[in-house]
Amino acid sequence: MTQAEIMELINIKRQALEQRLLSNPNDNGPIVKILQGEIKDLEMSLIKASTPAKRSEKKVFLDECAG
Repeated sequence: MTQAEIMELINIKRQALEQRLLSNPNDNGPIVKILQGEIKDLEMSLIKASTPAKRSEKKVFLDECAG
């Protein structure tokens, strides 16, 4: 999944969470918790996707590709 796709999913989940909480501000049910967890997981995957691989990992990968 690309960073743009991850960001789009985060926005969709946030909008769903906001709408859910607007309709019932005291909602602490499982759907709210699931949405919050999914948002957190997506944010973490976005952070991991944006951090560059270590130089040695890149070198090994390139060496393997070169044959």
